[in-house]
Parts: sequence; structure tokens; C-alpha cells
Amino acid sequence: TAALFNIPLAAFYPYTPPHLKELGLTHPTAWMTLGQITEVLAMLALARLLTNVRLRWLLAAGLACGCLRFGLCALDARAAILLGITLHGCSFTLVFITAQIYLEERIDSTWRARAQALMALLTGGIGNLVGYLGTGAWFAANTRASGVNWPTFWAGLAAACALVLAYFLMAYRGRAAHATQ
Repeated sequence: TAALFNIPLAAFYPYTPPHLKELGLTHPTAWMTLGQITEVLAMLALARLLTNVRLRWLLAAGLACGCLRFGLCALDARAAILLGITLHGCSFTLVFITAQIYLEERIDSTWRARAQALMALLTGGIGNLVGYLGTGAWFAANTRASGVNWPTFWAGLAAACALVLAYFLMAYRGRAAHATQ
């Protein structure tokens, strides 16, 4: 799921700054730090969340935040895209950090290093490669001589995230409440 989620996520980094500039927001790098701020805050809150919320629902919340992030960007308005950037930190933490915690808790120690390497390959390697190539093609398909059709571009990415969320909710089995480690 994390690797699939990484595919539409790849569009966030290269395409949000030009959209910010097009909306008249100068210094897009500074605006992008909103996501980093909320990422740190989400990491600080994660310990408390892990004691009160099951991993399944933390991962689902992160995926939902990703859908909402792109949905807000599709509104093509300053306030909406800034709110979307702010949601990025929550989404990133709840998906990727929680997935790493999942591996730490649920994978036998003799297999853990291999599982972590596989996750790194799938997310940072294959997920990024497919993501950058795929979202680059999607961006090109939404670009005309008159400019980029931002609402369609971001809405397509929101739909891709929604498909990943639906897949996760259907496929995730987790552990029964009565199971022991």
C-alpha cells in the first residue's frame, strides 16, 4: 500500500511549487515548509495516537489525508492549496512512519531487516520511479498551450489516492484483537 501511495505522492513535490507560483504565491519553497511543520507535529503526536488507535486506522487516516490533500489542490485556490500542503505532513507521517512501525511490531526479528529493505525498495525505488514517470505523463496530458489544467491534474491524483485507500481497506487483515505477539 505504501508503494502504491507513493505513486501519486510523487507529483506533490515537483508540481506544487509551480502551481503556487501560478496562484501568485511567491517563495513556494517557504510555503512548502508548511508540510514539514505538520510532519514534525504529527510525529510528536504519533506516540499518543499509537496507544489509542489501531495501526489500520492510522494508516487509513494517512491515506485519507492524502486524498484530501490532492482534493484541496484541485480547488485551484490559494487557501485550499495551502491547506493541502499542511495536510501533507499528517499524510506522510501516518502512512510511511506508521508503516515502518508496523514492520517493527509485526515482522519476526529474523525477517525484519529484509522487510525493511523491501519496503525501502518498493517505496523509494519502484514507487518513486513509477510515480515520477506516471505523474509526469499525467501532467503532460493536462498541459496545454494555455497552461495547466490544475483542477483535473490534482483531481486525478486524488482519485488515485482514493483507489489506494479502497484497496487498503479491502486487503488489510491486521491482527485479531485477541492475538498475541
